Amino acid sequence: MNSTQLARIGALIKAKRRKTDLGLRAAAAECGISSSTLSRLERGDSSSLPDADTLTKLANWLHTTVAGLLHEKNEPPKDPRLTTPEVVEVHLRADKRLSMETANALSRAFRLLYEQLAEEPEDDG
Repeated sequence: MNSTQLARIGALIKAKRRKTDLGLRAAAAECGISSSTLSRLERGDSSSLPDADTLTKLANWLHTTVAGLLHEKNEPPKDPRLTTPEVVEVHLRADKRLSMETANALSRAFRLLYEQLAEEPEDDG
């Protein structure tokens, strides 16, 4: 089991729910897994990867493959694309030196700073 994979799955779930503005129960019903399982995965509170059936349902809901969900080298995820703050969150949550509370606090702080300081890309055309 890879904590980076679990953190990635959690970030993908969170990104999809944020993007589609779905509550936990609605997202769970949409993807076909229990809301308690979806919540645990999103928070990164699982000690192991979900079973194959759950991974398949999540991959379908996220419009990717199981390989893409697990971010295997040969098949990157198709959708959703993670934002810079979400990528940072995945790495913070995977850092074994940080408690989950500390990782979440750092993630929120980074997101706020990023939103304040990030500049819109210039149009070269």
